[in-house]
Amino acid sequence: MAIDTFAGTTPLFLPERFFIGRLEGGAVVESLVGGLLKRAAISGHGELDSDTDTIVFTETYMFDDGHSDTLKWTIRKISEGQYTGHENRLEGKAIGEQAGCAFHWKYTRDTPQGDGKSFKLNFDDWFYAIDDRTSMVRGSAGRAGIPFATAHVAYKKI
Repeated sequence: MAIDTFAGTTPLFLPERFFIGRLEGGAVVESLVGGLLKRAAISGHGELDSDTDTIVFTETYMFDDGHSDTLKWTIRKISEGQYTGHENRLEGKAIGEQAGCAFHWKYTRDTPQGDGKSFKLNFDDWFYAIDDRTSMVRGSAGRAGIPFATAHVAYKKI
């Protein structure tokens, strides 16, 4: 799906607005055949560094198997509708596109698992603004460009 499909839709999903302040959420991860793999509670906090015009966003996933994963993002708007992101476990950088109510975010990350191992996974996430305080995300995770799991995430600004 092309990001341009969402041009003109509202409410706008702007990372520099949505990821600022406190957020809470939840996630379910399903296999491609539909079986539930894991669930997570999410807490996050973001600030805008006005000197560098960079979003500093930290989010922690607490999974139902007891393990957690904390991502410490720095996100920068590089031009209208275009973003880049960095996080300490990324391979390269994250690339984001925004139009209307949607934000498309892609990256590859060495992702810790509940058994203590970690896997390099490709993520392809679509954020959709529901209102000014709520967004839904449909993401896929895979390896070598082949998806094997789908995540459904809800975020709420608090």
